[in-house]
Amino acid sequence: MWFERFVIVVTSLANEFMPANWDYFTPTIVDIFTFIGTFGFFSVLFLLFLRFLPLMAFSEIKAVTPQANPHNDNQNSI
Repeated sequence: MWFERFVIVVTSLANEFMPANWDYFTPTIVDIFTFIGTFGFFSVLFLLFLRFLPLMAFSEIKAVTPQANPHNDNQNSI
């Protein structure tokens, strides 16, 4: 689906109204940086997602550690 949209946009940008002026589309520096920026924007959003919504909740990790159990009889009392 992405390729279909790409073909529609690129061919419409490459062809002007006059058939004598038709040429291949060559991307400008703005087009290239916009394309690269979409990868950077996705990467930042993905890393923020991993930072604030981790795969395992810290409360679940803490619940399975023996030190977090208040009824653990294996601890040495001072």
